[in-house]
Amino acid sequence: MAGNGYLPADGVCLECGDVIYGRKDKQFCSELCKNRWHNRKQQERRLYRQQIVAILMRNYEILDGLLKEKKHSASLLELTKAGYEPTFVTGHRKGAFRHEEYFCFDICFYRSDTKIFHLQRKESI
Repeated sequence: MAGNGYLPADGVCLECGDVIYGRKDKQFCSELCKNRWHNRKQQERRLYRQQIVAILMRNYEILDGLLKEKKHSASLLELTKAGYEPTFVTGHRKGAFRHEEYFCFDICFYRSDTKIFHLQRKESI
């Protein structure tokens, strides 16, 4: 029996790794560890979302730059060298003529294995 009068539970604290005393289903040794763990997990989720938004914004800036240059197609190799990440889009659907239509916010385009084409800005509703 431990000095606090409780028997050790089956596990260790998810935050600090100390032995847990009390109920067998406890996951944390204290409220402090519980709060730290949940705050850290929330921060990890927030950072992950920020990274996704940053990638989408970079993709948007690259595609917007192409439209400003009056270009309506580009090689995926050329785009990836500029920092474009083709797996990050804000929308996808089956387009006309059996092409897959992709969206990055208000910019839409078709994509093949080697290039994007029919790049255009969709008007707001």
